[in-house]
Amino acid sequence: MVVLVGRRAGVLEGTAGLLVGALLVLLVPTSRDLCRRILLAGCLLLGWVPLLWWVPLPVGTTGRVAIGLAVLAAAVAGWVGAGRRPRLRMRALVPRLRRVDVFVPLSVGLGLVELQPWLQVKTTSQTLGMLMSGWDNSAHFAMVEGIRRTGVTADVLAAPPGGGTWQFFNYPQGFHAVVATLIEVMVGPVPGSIGSELLLYSQAVALLVIAVTTMLVAGFCALPVLRGRPGIAAPVAAFVAAVFYFGPGATSIQGGIGNFTVACALVVAIALVGLPMARVWAPLPLAAIGGAVVGIASSWVLLLVLAAPVVIALTLPFARRRWARSSVRVTVVCAVVVLAVLGCLWRTVVVISRVQAASPLTLTGGAPPVNLGFAFGAALGVLGACLMVRRGSVGAIGSAGRSTRARIAALAAVPVVGAITATVLVVMQIDASGEATYYGLKFMLGAEIILLVLLAIPVAHLAGRRRPPSLRPWAAVRGFVASVCVALAVTQVFGLTVAGLSGIGLSAEAPGSADLVQQVRVLRQPPTSSDIAVRIERLQRTGGDIPPDSFYVDARPDRPINSILASQWYLALTGTWTTQRNYVAARTLFVDPGPGAAAAVRWILATSPDAVVLVPFENRYTVLKALDEPRLDARVIGI
Repeated sequence: MVVLVGRRAGVLEGTAGLLVGALLVLLVPTSRDLCRRILLAGCLLLGWVPLLWWVPLPVGTTGRVAIGLAVLAAAVAGWVGAGRRPRLRMRALVPRLRRVDVFVPLSVGLGLVELQPWLQVKTTSQTLGMLMSGWDNSAHFAMVEGIRRTGVTADVLAAPPGGGTWQFFNYPQGFHAVVATLIEVMVGPVPGSIGSELLLYSQAVALLVIAVTTMLVAGFCALPVLRGRPGIAAPVAAFVAAVFYFGPGATSIQGGIGNFTVACALVVAIALVGLPMARVWAPLPLAAIGGAVVGIASSWVLLLVLAAPVVIALTLPFARRRWARSSVRVTVVCAVVVLAVLGCLWRTVVVISRVQAASPLTLTGGAPPVNLGFAFGAALGVLGACLMVRRGSVGAIGSAGRSTRARIAALAAVPVVGAITATVLVVMQIDASGEATYYGLKFMLGAEIILLVLLAIPVAHLAGRRRPPSLRPWAAVRGFVASVCVALAVTQVFGLTVAGLSGIGLSAEAPGSADLVQQVRVLRQPPTSSDIAVRIERLQRTGGDIPPDSFYVDARPDRPINSILASQWYLALTGTWTTQRNYVAARTLFVDPGPGAAAAVRWILATSPDAVVLVPFENRYTVLKALDEPRLDARVIGI
């Protein structure tokens, strides 16, 4: 009740809402160790929370988040009170802390610094200008805004008022549902102005990336081989964070494909959850693995190809003890989890089957910046390191060493499956268009990210075989210094991460740091095209309505972005993005603001007698002069 009242009063919103929500989640006694709790909670939330947005729920202005947090708080309190010894259960709510837990706040802090442009309070033009640097941000914002506005994902929405279909009715939206949930945690369920929703989207995506990265860092620190060895855990945690903050993971985030980044992280999370499992039929870890599988399917389904060998590896070895069932109740719960996962996967198949393209995997598009050197090196590294773990002695892997080694060795199948899949995709695309195209390159980028992080698992177990460091003071200091040096060194694997040295000829080379420099530059001087949101807000504020069949043409001579992207952002910001309108907007490419813009306007107006074109008011006369058709003047509106 306290949580519900606090949410309704607005007290538990913003930073307070995020902290209370995180605290309640971490109080659930899923594990004795904090890092293991973070890993399990992350997989469960990323996979199962989107189900709340699959159907309309009568939550009103209270919202799903307020009700969910209240139910969670009541469940925790009820669990404590229902026990014979409530004090013992209350103690179980507080996780056991270890020295490796320090890497959790360090990961959060590093993410806050590296993604600071996404998190800081900005003007509407600054926010949109930064988001425009990644083409796909328009589509992902449109999906999140649609969930916020309608309360459900696009695949279950009724048809648009003017007929047709919504643009993203065939796109799984698990990532977007999680982002919408985060936004609701911060400000409640009622959507705000365009500017505030843009800012919240920017902040929520950054927070989700930080949370997912921290989940992986915690997952590595929870491995039995590392949880008592902070000296080895430090470089591992630093490398994992570097992949997502500085390396190829940062490239995908800045490129506007945060859903893809989350899917990559969940593939590795499956391995981290399953490696320490003593039994396959364990309801909680099974639900976490199932959540990760569902999260991958509803974020970027093609990465299930890489998740499949990880899941299979976790079933090894096929020993009777590992597959034993403790009770009928456990069996029933596990069966329910498996059926729920299969049901969610089937729903993803149904959504994707609505794609109209004859061969979606050969569609052309942008070229994700995959680093084949890193991908090839990581693939060989995973293959070799996993085999080395299999051949070695049990050492420090623990009492379940043989079982763990078998599962780690089986992870060697991941680079093999990835290489075969990438080859098939590239061959298909070369046969269709003469070159490797979007999905082939993007899959290779995903394999690069996954294999780089996955490589840390066998490497950590190989390093963990060394004898524990001496307890002598000087040896401890020497070990600490060595660990810190190695941790700092691995953060520079992807290039120099230090920004602000360009004056002496030392520019940031790591993709994440280079993007940070670029984003700071954009925030200082946003592109002129980014004022479209301000123009729409001004039109609405002055009592003007958005025409129902309207399109936007940025006809300014200093327009710095693609004209199609500007048109698509208009559809995203006004919540009018349908497949039919996207077809029209996608054919408005022009370079010169005079005849080119006039040709785009003429094309749009010819598609429907009700079509209206909005242009920057200061350029309307130039467009009308180039159009030279007075009968169309009334259908060209300046904003």
